[in-house]
Amino acid sequence: MITVFEAIQQRRSIRSFRSDPVPQEAVLQIIEAARLAPSGSNRQPWRFLVVTGAEERRALREMSFKQAFIEEAPVVFVCCADLSAYSLSSVKQRRQEFEEYGVMQTLSGELAEPQYWDDVLSRSQKDTLESNLAAARANVFIAVEHMALAAAALGLGTCWTGAIDSAAVKKYFNLGQNLAVLVLLPCGYPVRVPPPRPRLSVGEILLRPVNEQGK
Repeated sequence: MITVFEAIQQRRSIRSFRSDPVPQEAVLQIIEAARLAPSGSNRQPWRFLVVTGAEERRALREMSFKQAFIEEAPVVFVCCADLSAYSLSSVKQRRQEFEEYGVMQTLSGELAEPQYWDDVLSRSQKDTLESNLAAARANVFIAVEHMALAAAALGLGTCWTGAIDSAAVKKYFNLGQNLAVLVLLPCGYPVRVPPPRPRLSVGEILLRPVNEQGK
């Protein structure tokens, strides 16, 4: 098994897949990588639909602006956010976990104050869901990147695909109102691995040098 850093270096956006099936064990390993991803307050809002059937993959192609590689990939993960992870009952459950697992003792600043948690728990469920949509999206994206790296480590290719008709996907699979379809992650053995595309240098992405001390 390659290292995490090797997987990061080797990962590419793959848009041409072989027809070879992906072993179920590999699919489950990729899902396990997502399951172990970090999330704010341990909400774990990610939910996944594993699509392997030819008819459903063909339908996903149509709902993805007819991108051929969506149908071509032997496995497509439909990646969703479960907004019920931000309901009041879920907030209370996670708050209890903070106590049981000693997280409260590690908090500092305003987050360590009882008033902060009183305010969180006093919000209405509607406000909680609406105000946390962006957080749910961010947390799911972290899990999806775990999946992409796990796939790379297994010799598989993936491609983040956000150009989709999310409402149509949700309707086609009859997904619950609490679910928001965010991206598709087609997965399979690549026909070829393209060379890396140009990336900004470390100096270009740092806002100040690492060794520069703040005053």
